[in-house]
Amino acid sequence: MTLGLNKAILALLSFVLILISCKHRITWKNLSEADLENFRKEFNLPKEKTFRLDTNYFRYIFSLDTTKYAAEIHNHYQPLQATYYDNAGRLISFHINCYASPGIPDDSDFNWNQQNAFASFVPRTVAPVDSILPLNKHLSFIKTFDYKPIDTTGFATFDYTVIVYWSKHYFGAKNSKNLIKIVSDNAALAGNKKVNVIYVNSENILYY
Repeated sequence: MTLGLNKAILALLSFVLILISCKHRITWKNLSEADLENFRKEFNLPKEKTFRLDTNYFRYIFSLDTTKYAAEIHNHYQPLQATYYDNAGRLISFHINCYASPGIPDDSDFNWNQQNAFASFVPRTVAPVDSILPLNKHLSFIKTFDYKPIDTTGFATFDYTVIVYWSKHYFGAKNSKNLIKIVSDNAALAGNKKVNVIYVNSENILYY
């Protein structure tokens, strides 16, 4: 068997493992602007800070070499996340549903505050940080509800940017609301640091 074929098989196996991990599945559905606006109101999120995730995000993540980045792809593929970036655009703290729910039933509340990670700002990372998705690249996949690029004017003036992935349906709305609250409460601990928090609905690419 050739080396190239071995790599192809390994990549395929890695892809399958990523898809079945953390007990979720993909059903494609394009949510309308009205759907997302109703969700935003239900979650009481600020209109100017709430967006949708472009389907090209999913394509980009899975375009990476799964023989090298299987773990990183798995982590960035999760539908509930909080990613903390510093002013240089580096990922410095990473929180995803898999690490908040080890060994608990699907209908249980996630523990976003693993090992008291959110006791101070910046919260201690729970998922491993990586460099496959710097801030500028990440922002390119975030769109307004009508699929326009978001206005990032002024983002560079913030000390930190936090991107929260939330969902009404994935793992229940309560787990998303708990993540949003713990991120908000933690940002209040930032003192004189300027923190930019944006909220991105991930259901456009991952929908029950």
